[in-house]
Amino acid sequence: MRYSKQRNKGDFSFEPVLGFKRKKTKNQFVTKWGFIFAYSILPLFPWSNCITAQGITIIRNQVPKASIIISPKADSQIIKAAVFLQKVIERSTRATLPIVTNLTENEAFIHIGQTNFVHQQNLNLKQLDEDGFLLKKVDSKNFIIVGGSEWGTEFGVYAFLEKFVGVVNLMPGDIGFDIPPHTSLVLPDVAIVDNPVYLSRQISPIDITVSYPLGNWGRFNRLRGRIFFHHNLLNLFNPKEYFKTNPDFYPLINNKREIPKGYKWQPNFSAPGIADSASQKIIHYFTQNPSIPSYSLSINDYSIFDQSAASLFRRNGKKNLFGFEDVSNDYFEWANKVARKVTAVFPSKKFGVLAYENVATPPSANIGVDSHVVPFLTYERMRWSDSTLKKQGQQLTKGWTNLASSLGWYDYTYGLDYLVPRIWFHEMQDYLIWGSNNKVKYYYAELYPNWGEGPKPWIQSKILWNPRYNVDSLLNIWYVRMAGEKAAPKLKEFYAIWEKFWTHDIFLSKWNTNQGQYLNFNNLGYLGAVPKEYVEDADRLMRSALRLAGSDLQKQRVRKLSEMWNLYRTAIEIYNDPNIPENQKQKSLTTSPQFIDLLNALSTDPLFSDTVKGIKQQLNIKS
Repeated sequence: MRYSKQRNKGDFSFEPVLGFKRKKTKNQFVTKWGFIFAYSILPLFPWSNCITAQGITIIRNQVPKASIIISPKADSQIIKAAVFLQKVIERSTRATLPIVTNLTENEAFIHIGQTNFVHQQNLNLKQLDEDGFLLKKVDSKNFIIVGGSEWGTEFGVYAFLEKFVGVVNLMPGDIGFDIPPHTSLVLPDVAIVDNPVYLSRQISPIDITVSYPLGNWGRFNRLRGRIFFHHNLLNLFNPKEYFKTNPDFYPLINNKREIPKGYKWQPNFSAPGIADSASQKIIHYFTQNPSIPSYSLSINDYSIFDQSAASLFRRNGKKNLFGFEDVSNDYFEWANKVARKVTAVFPSKKFGVLAYENVATPPSANIGVDSHVVPFLTYERMRWSDSTLKKQGQQLTKGWTNLASSLGWYDYTYGLDYLVPRIWFHEMQDYLIWGSNNKVKYYYAELYPNWGEGPKPWIQSKILWNPRYNVDSLLNIWYVRMAGEKAAPKLKEFYAIWEKFWTHDIFLSKWNTNQGQYLNFNNLGYLGAVPKEYVEDADRLMRSALRLAGSDLQKQRVRKLSEMWNLYRTAIEIYNDPNIPENQKQKSLTTSPQFIDLLNALSTDPLFSDTVKGIKQQLNIKS
């Protein structure tokens, strides 16, 4: 299981974006992207039908008619969000909206955060989640963007740009930050309350607290993690701290108790005083860090647990659904006790835990799950395209919902570990809707994106915010903005091929298995299941998309997709060479000059450099 560090900072910087050619129009709101905005975005933003002619003009014929206003006491996150809004509107219109801290004689104002004017409106902001926001035209000259927290206000700024300027952040870097040109902008008469369906939306390796292309992309698309849940007991019970004084905190294996090394060990949850020691340490942590909302109680990444008589007595002596020794009763008896002791002092704190391997199935009803404990069920839900696995997964989830107040899902949506586009847009929407109806409020995925998979990360970000968005409309937005209207249908057909492969064909292959919590991505046998006609059709469609792409920027974008497709196609063809013995097929990629040359060529591209590193690491190819 890969690790991802989550931080709780609010710092970010403006991501530069490319210039563009303007096209003048008589319509103040709909420009050359008008068809896309008015039609394709409508299902994504259902409140767009509230737009009326009684709007607030903020730009008229490239002349600013409004100011951006923030509180004199605004913190750095709000200030930077205001600057971001100013710069993006400037890129779109060539008009600069001044940023002020007090009302002036300007014609109109966009209020960001808790300005004095916003305070005076007596708004019911309790309806907002901390990531949620309100976009509202108050009167003929005041429009407000305010969130349930600074994060919500910042996300409200991004939503404002999406909805009213038509900005779309398709992929990391300047190449994907798409700003349509406007000569004028009019804000509609709306009152929009928008809260995320999934409270935590974290995808590895994206760190939105650091200003770099992938982090900036994730931040604009509101991929914020809000709970800690990764493997953490090796830190909570550091042997250097406890082994001398409390050796029984550590596992007895084969009648020996030794100082643990690395991460390959688990605490002895039945040891006297171990819950007290943990709770005291966590209470001290929250005392020092009162703004941190959660603490991880997750087991270490190892499947051998204490075998003392006391621990065995607390278990049921059975193997769980995934073939591991079931230690859920033993573990959750300890975790519940820790949670109760800590929340007696800090009643609002949460405790993320991985429902993983030996603790993958729920404890017995008499043990239960404390209301502050959030189990993250780890499973590769792309496999729910198989009806048998879907039924099994839903039954397992419902078993947890009977005990837990809320759940998290830990998913495996890998991109870079696969050498064909691995996509399942509609199945992803289906299981996210189902999860939202069954107490799943937190989501994390190991994605490690390969941008040759096109709209996959962007779609994932959108339906984590609201899984009931129309996926086909979202896809149309991405394809048209990515490549232009003529090329978009070709990209749509291209990715439909691979969605069919991963939601239907793969389950008929020898490579597939119904065992385990995730598929063996290190085994490239799936390449042998790709039909020749899929490769031929995909190649034809990608070539057509490149030929039909609209603007120079759109041609550049499609060329990126085409370059990764060349690597995919080459891998499929080499693997399926009939002259290569079955047991040499995977190795044949590592010795192919053609494949290595393509990898090396992509390694200098910022969009694909991490992908190339991942592929080389997976195949043990030296750089």
